[in-house]
Amino acid sequence: MSTSKLRQILQLLGDGMSQNKICSEVHCSKRKVSATRRLVDVDGRGIGELLLLSDAELDRLLTKDGEGSVSEDARKQKLASMMPEIMRRLSRRHAHVQYVFEDYYRKECPDGYGYTQFKKYVTEYRKNHDVSYHNTYEPGDEWQIDFAGDPLYVTDRLTKSKIKVVVLVCVMPYSNLPFIMALPSAKTEYFYHGLNKGLEFMGALPKVAKSDNMKQWVTKSDRYSPTFSDANVEWGFYYGIATTACRVRSPRDKGPVEGAVNQLYRFIYARIESEEFFDINSLNSRMWELLDEYCDRPYKGSTRWEIFNKYEKPKMQPLPERMFRFRCRKTVKLGSTYHVCVGPERHFYSVPYKYVGQMVKVMWDAEFVEVYVGDDRVAFHQRSLVPYGYATSDDHMPENHTAYEAGQGQNAATLIERGMRIGASVKWAIESILKRTTFPQQAYGTCNGLLVLGKKYGYNRLVRACEIMQQNTGTVTYRAVDNILKNNRDLPDNPSETVSRTPFNDNVRGADAFRSIIESDQKQEDDSHGE
Repeated sequence: MSTSKLRQILQLLGDGMSQNKICSEVHCSKRKVSATRRLVDVDGRGIGELLLLSDAELDRLLTKDGEGSVSEDARKQKLASMMPEIMRRLSRRHAHVQYVFEDYYRKECPDGYGYTQFKKYVTEYRKNHDVSYHNTYEPGDEWQIDFAGDPLYVTDRLTKSKIKVVVLVCVMPYSNLPFIMALPSAKTEYFYHGLNKGLEFMGALPKVAKSDNMKQWVTKSDRYSPTFSDANVEWGFYYGIATTACRVRSPRDKGPVEGAVNQLYRFIYARIESEEFFDINSLNSRMWELLDEYCDRPYKGSTRWEIFNKYEKPKMQPLPERMFRFRCRKTVKLGSTYHVCVGPERHFYSVPYKYVGQMVKVMWDAEFVEVYVGDDRVAFHQRSLVPYGYATSDDHMPENHTAYEAGQGQNAATLIERGMRIGASVKWAIESILKRTTFPQQAYGTCNGLLVLGKKYGYNRLVRACEIMQQNTGTVTYRAVDNILKNNRDLPDNPSETVSRTPFNDNVRGADAFRSIIESDQKQEDDSHGE
């Protein structure tokens, strides 16, 4: 009980007020009023003399162990003596108050407090003994970086499966201005790409950037002198930012970003929980839309954006003209497919075919892929995350491959139309070839080859060759038409030979032989019916 409340109770007792009225007036329990009355009786001095005592002397009377003094009860004293061991047990991984209460306190003190009172005193003890240093942050000084513990997901359009993405969170502690971005993974190339986006979001450079001991930031953890990664050193040197690391297992070293993560869970995660995103760009666009709304909400009599722009940004350095690019590198010998493989997604990117067999240097980041031969950049592609896909430029392909790619845009109707423009017999030939395949796409190459014969020998000769096949066999093949044209059998001065699907040799019986067999069988059947 505080000395001010004790003085008030003493004053009301001196005025002759009843115990119930004193409890109502002072808002205290009857037990405290009774204890104060006993204190007056035991001390021997009158109420007037007690009121003249200093606060320190009254406090000593309250805490004095003696007859009728307001003393701690035995259960509380016992719990106080057990608190160090309780705290030690609570510090274990996965331990919690209820477990320690049941596993330790209840066994040691069967007649002790119940769970509710136990939890109350444990919470009070933690508050009184868990002393932490209060960090003071200067405007524009420090930028804190962390990954959110809870991931987000994008949906594959074809399989409808969920693909996990990691979430980067950064914050300026003075204004509490946060930044959030989803990344395909936490790999170094994406991590520093995310940091660049965070700097662009603020439009300025902080003096210091602090993160925990993640491997993208620190290669060797040390309490006093951590070893920073090469990428960290390059990034910090490029922008003129001093990079620091938190102490190992000390989340309070970056308390503002830990708090920002929890705030963004409640504001952004909660709002997109029921929404579906089919790519990471649409997910980020939605989160940034909500982030702008969050930063414009009232905060400390203003908004986070206003505090940042007024107090922090003027003390920060401007962004450079070109942002830092962390690029992965490898040198390979260009194979016959004239494509290079990049990233864990193993996407393939084309290189001009004339460099096949030469050593090329491939450099890529989260957005672009570049290929160099010596100091010359010979290929440039937008990076794709489609697994095992191909990105091919037409000008990188040999002529025959370009013609093949052009053919991929055709379909059966296009091929038939091209044949009809040449002649009716060519149209018939194209349709015949397409009908003989289960999947028409399998015959596109044959049809294109047939049409190319018109360029080689002339379209009039192609029409005549197809007419010969139509009249003599009723079917057509690319090889047969090619043989007719190659041997000039379609020309007027070289009468065409009868084209047959049945080879002429002594071991093959023709239609007459089969006709005689059928007539013989029919005659025998008629004779049997006559009998």
